Amino acid sequence: MARHSTIVALGMMLFAVASPIRAAEKPTLTFDHFYDGPAVEKALRELHEAYPGLTRLEAIGKSEEGRDIWVLTINNTQTGSDADKPAVYVDGAIHGNEIQATEVCLYLAWYLLDGYDRVEMIEKLVDHRAFYIVPIVNVDNRARFFEEPGGYNIGRTGSVAYDDDRDGVSDEDGYEDIDGDGEVLRMRVKDPFGTHKTHPDDPRVMVRIKPGEKAEWRTLGSEGIDNDGDGRINEDPLGYLDMNRNYGFKWQPPYVQRGAGDFPMSGNVTRAVSAFVISKPNICFNVALHNSGGLIVRGPGSKLAGMYSPRDIKVYDFLGKEGEKIIPGYRYIIGGKDMYTTHGDFDEWMFSNLGIFGFVGELFMSSQERYRKPDEKKAGDQPDEAYFSGTPEEEKQKFNDRVNQGTMFKAWTKFDHPQLGEVEIGGWRTFTTRIPPTFMLPEMVHRNASLIIFIARQAPEVELETIDVESLGGDLHRIRVRAMNRKAIPTMSSNAARKNLVRKDILSIVGEGIEVVSGGIVQDLLLDRVDYVEHRPHMVFTTIPSFGKQDVQWIVKGSGTVTVTFQSVKATDRTLNLEL
Repeated sequence: MARHSTIVALGMMLFAVASPIRAAEKPTLTFDHFYDGPAVEKALRELHEAYPGLTRLEAIGKSEEGRDIWVLTINNTQTGSDADKPAVYVDGAIHGNEIQATEVCLYLAWYLLDGYDRVEMIEKLVDHRAFYIVPIVNVDNRARFFEEPGGYNIGRTGSVAYDDDRDGVSDEDGYEDIDGDGEVLRMRVKDPFGTHKTHPDDPRVMVRIKPGEKAEWRTLGSEGIDNDGDGRINEDPLGYLDMNRNYGFKWQPPYVQRGAGDFPMSGNVTRAVSAFVISKPNICFNVALHNSGGLIVRGPGSKLAGMYSPRDIKVYDFLGKEGEKIIPGYRYIIGGKDMYTTHGDFDEWMFSNLGIFGFVGELFMSSQERYRKPDEKKAGDQPDEAYFSGTPEEEKQKFNDRVNQGTMFKAWTKFDHPQLGEVEIGGWRTFTTRIPPTFMLPEMVHRNASLIIFIARQAPEVELETIDVESLGGDLHRIRVRAMNRKAIPTMSSNAARKNLVRKDILSIVGEGIEVVSGGIVQDLLLDRVDYVEHRPHMVFTTIPSFGKQDVQWIVKGSGTVTVTFQSVKATDRTLNLEL
């Protein structure tokens, strides 16, 4: 059954079914560097212009600072509308400093299009699935990450004014590049009563003192000055709307969940993304890409969300465990149990309010920055199950020196701070720490794109087959039909079915001069146990489970041709003709 969306394409033409698959030379995209905002938009336009029959490019809204939020739809229009096919939604960089998530989105789009005419599996996938790809959700602060002096841990939030220090003025005391080197690094000051001392093997590294030990350093956080004269530095930087805490499921106010915003969906971007997703009920899975940890994360994110049903967990477990094999080193975990508690996050809203399965992908494995033999353990290692389990600082410096030739760390350098006197500035540079070195990008983007492709291949794909057609005497016939789904994702999650979030699948039968006497779900084919519907017996509402089937039976009166139709919100419709 056709479904329609009303998203307006800003300045882009919607091509008719007759549009050619490819109208221009294939764009050449490389993934050995990071694309800033203008380069991402340019790449999306080039892909759209080159593949007009496979793409639609549209802006689904504008950010607080007026930037476009782009979505690229990938679907072969010659095999049908994207709205009539199961779809996967993918986005990246909901946090502005998690820049590599955009690279995975862009690579996925390029790989699906570039591989269409040379990889049989990709051609089949693009013919029978739809992809909605939003490479940059937080368009404002990701742009700022590239365009202004910053640091690896700066720029997470949306550009929404917020009075962090509650002095009546918003965003008046932010980070500053006080030494003018183009980056906002860390500050420290000599202090025997501080918290850290110098590592005995590497003067660049500070380690926390033990009780009773004499300190050398007090850390002062990121570069900056006390702009408002309240005795604190950088306490009221730009914004704090965490867009991944601003969605409308179990949202909690800022005193419970930092960054939640004034109310659910208060951000321009969260409203734009949610409106787009709601307009695409055919989305059966979403992958929200973040930056660090080497994790494949499913909900629930908190105890408030409740437990998932065994049927839905079965789907998650299958896909998550396959993901661990597709991306060696990644771990499939439960967010609220194995990581930390979140409220109002995007993937929980998708699952609990819309019935859409989803993963959060935490991309970069900081453990890759180790300098050791594969099985060697070292002091300072975190347990394998720890979130952000990474590398001891002194070992990371060896990786920096021997693998990245010292480019990741800026040496501590004395600086005459205008308010604090002599301090030292240095530390891990902007494009490091939770961001992979660029030589690691190609494998990271390909493996993560491959997981998304695998998930898309597991979208519900229903086939109809005749079990039997038996004459009952006179003009009466018993018709049994089976709807089979050989894929991991069901046509409706158990959560969606329980909450009536999505219209159920419809199996119906029609025929000229045919009267449908009864119809229902076959509970036991051998014992002929049928759960008959009470009204309109020609229509049976049901769902087709993961790796499962649903058998339906009708008793009809008449003769000739009958047509059985399967209609689904999240799977492609099917028909089957039978002769009585």
